Amino acid sequence: MKLVSVVVPCYNAFMYLEKCIEHLLIQTIGLENIEIILVDDASTDGGATLGIIMQYEQKYPENIIAVSLEENVRQGGARNVGVSYANGQYLIFCDADDWLVPEALEHLYRAAMEYDADVVEFRIRNITNHRMEINTIEKGSESFLQEIVSEEERRQFLISTDTRLSLGSQKKFYRLSLLREHQIRFVEHRIFEEPSFMVPVRLVVRRHYFLDEALYICFLSPFSSMRGEWGAHKWDNPQVWVHLMNDLKDRGVFQQYYPELEYLFLEWGFGLSIRLLLQKGYVLTKEELISLIDTATGMFPDIRHNQYRAQNQTAWNSLLVTLLDMEITEESAVVINDILKKYV
Repeated sequence: MKLVSVVVPCYNAFMYLEKCIEHLLIQTIGLENIEIILVDDASTDGGATLGIIMQYEQKYPENIIAVSLEENVRQGGARNVGVSYANGQYLIFCDADDWLVPEALEHLYRAAMEYDADVVEFRIRNITNHRMEINTIEKGSESFLQEIVSEEERRQFLISTDTRLSLGSQKKFYRLSLLREHQIRFVEHRIFEEPSFMVPVRLVVRRHYFLDEALYICFLSPFSSMRGEWGAHKWDNPQVWVHLMNDLKDRGVFQQYYPELEYLFLEWGFGLSIRLLLQKGYVLTKEELISLIDTATGMFPDIRHNQYRAQNQTAWNSLLVTLLDMEITEESAVVINDILKKYV
């Protein structure tokens, strides 16, 4: 068994992929302790991405596994496939246009061992120029271990607003057996897929360590899923949250954590969907506003009175609750868009 599995979803990534792989090959934890799983997500670049993947697998057959998908399943689906091939003690995701600093896996594995952590979370450094060569670590002084033992600790961890902890899957180092035991997977064919993975993780993790080091260099590509054109994925965020809630019902934990999930849905399923669409320049029609409201109140009929919203009241979530009770007409939709834009 390797110490660490690194899953790299790849889609039309030939311009960036080699830098990502080369930084994995020089990890100070030692190449003999790493397996790298490169998943070509049905790229459409004439075989350029797959060619790079196959070349590296041939050069490093003991460390690199090449996987080629016939159907594009987006990042979540490609990560799921990568996890199914993984055999490491711990697992990390790295996008094909990003890279890890050389000491990243060594520091993460050491922290995981020292604190017997199910998850080690760390910081990301964002860049806009892929030619930048950043291999140094920015270190802070706020590392801490969070143990989740009691029911109340679980509830508070689930809705944590600590900015050091996120619902993003990238800046995490996972105990692979935890993911396998609880069959935690991403929703497929969607963007904004990460909560479908991270909320179930938050529901089962017992020892979560935050390592205050920037170990991951994230390239903010203008062509990424978030910053590129959304097209048919305009409504993926609310659909991901509906999928997540149905998954938690199947797991038998939906009612157990109903108030917490209701609060998350208000803030991230309903509120964030509106915020993302307006930030992207969309104007929400009467029908779209009604659909979003019906989705929220259909899943959580009493969402207006959520206890955590009342305890953490902001101008934004107060506006969301007001919106739930408004009569939506063609005229009011125009006014609502103008008001909402002031908050995004």
